[in-house]
Amino acid sequence: MKKTDFRRRGFTLVELLVVIAIIGILVALLLPAVQAAREAARRTQCTNNLRQLAIAMLNYESAHGGLPSMAPSWTNADMQAKYSVGDIGAWYDDHGWYIPLMPYIEQADVEDLGDPDRPLSDSVNQLVRKAKLPMHSCPSDIGLQENEFNGGPDPGKWARVRTNYVVNAGNTVYGQHYVGNCPGAFPGCIEFLGSPFIPRKVGKLSKITDGTSNTLMMGEITVLPTTAGWGGPYSDAQTALGGQVFTGYHTPNTELPDALARQGEWWSTAQSGWVEQDLPTNASGSPDPPVALPGGSGGGGRRGSGSAPPVPADAGTDSNGHKQQHISLRSKHPGGVNVARCDGSIDFITDGIDRWTWNAMTSAAGGEVVNDNN
Repeated sequence: MKKTDFRRRGFTLVELLVVIAIIGILVALLLPAVQAAREAARRTQCTNNLRQLAIAMLNYESAHGGLPSMAPSWTNADMQAKYSVGDIGAWYDDHGWYIPLMPYIEQADVEDLGDPDRPLSDSVNQLVRKAKLPMHSCPSDIGLQENEFNGGPDPGKWARVRTNYVVNAGNTVYGQHYVGNCPGAFPGCIEFLGSPFIPRKVGKLSKITDGTSNTLMMGEITVLPTTAGWGGPYSDAQTALGGQVFTGYHTPNTELPDALARQGEWWSTAQSGWVEQDLPTNASGSPDPPVALPGGSGGGGRRGSGSAPPVPADAGTDSNGHKQQHISLRSKHPGGVNVARCDGSIDFITDGIDRWTWNAMTSAAGGEVVNDNN
């Protein structure tokens, strides 16, 4: 009887290399699909965050007769008149919309950690300023970040959290006035044509004559990485520094830089984060300086009407340039940004949107006919 040979033949080196190559090809083919699926899930979560915030804004509007003020104080005189006790700083050290909205996103217990009747910069509000609320973080970005938590001569005094969502301050600059050479044609002249969020008082939906479905309420920005010292106003939604808003001066994810104030105080601290987040800079390697305040003031008028619109007297009272800032919507989602409209609906706006169309969508009372199918 013939003896059976039970020895097993193994894989040859060539066969192993072929198998590895096939596995590598399959991974290369599947990886983009997996990454796309993950991004779709992250974008859905981001959309849900915006939807909840928009609903909270509308609930606030129902309870208070308007959307929360983007800056309760608009001059230093306002700040002095509003508060009788506490660490009273400049007007831009006051509250923004971030903390007043907390009770409407089931965070009343967090709001209770501070005192809304004292300036945001007062030490009694430090705990509420340092609270990190996940709803304000888009999962496609780097997460909630700390701004000035430990730096400076008084560590933690000014501590704030950087977030991903900001409100619409209109179609020009934070100071809400015309910019450029007016009267004239767009974009050389951009006239301010209303905004859902305004300083000093609530913003009434009845003032949005363009229609709530045609006017943007909120949108996304990217977040700067943590800085020990002050890292500037960008993505800072808690104060009235200007980082709590966006404007329609430039389109979403523009390659043109934003305009930000007081760069000499914070740029060296935040510059590496600017590079890490791939935020655009100008030829000097920094954000643009604040927009020049238009000279003089005309009497009324609209875009291209032939007479320059008025520049508010208090637009020039900010010697630091906060009111001449403009910040564009930006996201980590490929191709565009998520936005909420003033009727609470959510949309995705592509990067290729026409600049005039975008400018019209960010105005509240311009009367423009807008087709944003892009």
